[in-house]
Amino acid sequence: MHRHLPQLQMAIFAIATYAVSMHSAVAASLKYESSVTVQRTNYFDKSVTLPKFNPELGDLTSVKLTLIGAVQGSIELESRDASVTNVTADLAAEVRLLKPDKSLLLATLPTASISKQFTAFDGIKDFGGTSGATFNNLSSQETDSTELTSGFDLFLGLGELVLPVTAEAKSRSTGAGNLSQEFNTFAGANVEIIYDYVVRIPKAEPKRKVPESQISLGILAAVGVCTLLKSKYPHLV
Repeated sequence: MHRHLPQLQMAIFAIATYAVSMHSAVAASLKYESSVTVQRTNYFDKSVTLPKFNPELGDLTSVKLTLIGAVQGSIELESRDASVTNVTADLAAEVRLLKPDKSLLLATLPTASISKQFTAFDGIKDFGGTSGATFNNLSSQETDSTELTSGFDLFLGLGELVLPVTAEAKSRSTGAGNLSQEFNTFAGANVEIIYDYVVRIPKAEPKRKVPESQISLGILAAVGVCTLLKSKYPHLV
């Protein structure tokens, strides 16, 4: 009584397989990194190099850029005030990631801060004693990021993308009216790029084709297939 049921199942499976093969797509991503080693500021002639996105891989949906700016160094302070004073100081550098035309993409200001109370000037400018101090091995990082969902021209192609990086010292101190200070400011950058895209899957042949006498070569709705088979095998209902 149900000997034709496998034919019904195979017909529906064939249509489903055909439809999936026409519309299947897989989301994927590629991640790359490049960096500028920590070095003395100021510098305006460094760059990172990242692969562009090959359009043959699929359709690009977003570009995520992340800049991690780092600052390292030391601060030397000597208060020459005639009384006790509180001094604060920042070891800082502005790290910027630019487009090839030098317009801004991302910027960070990593800052390492210290604060200390000093006595009246002890008569010796040595960045030590009770009126001075030296702070070594200071460091800090700051992150900035952006996500682009259009305007991908800059990132598309088969070559490499070269993005300028600059670092400018912004170190400073405040507190004493008479203050000797020295900063050694170093900065570096790490840049990460993530390409999110959709892989285009070539249309595959259905695993089992339905004879043309029963189903056309176009995509038929499942309801239409069932109606066709129902009219041919009414005893299955």
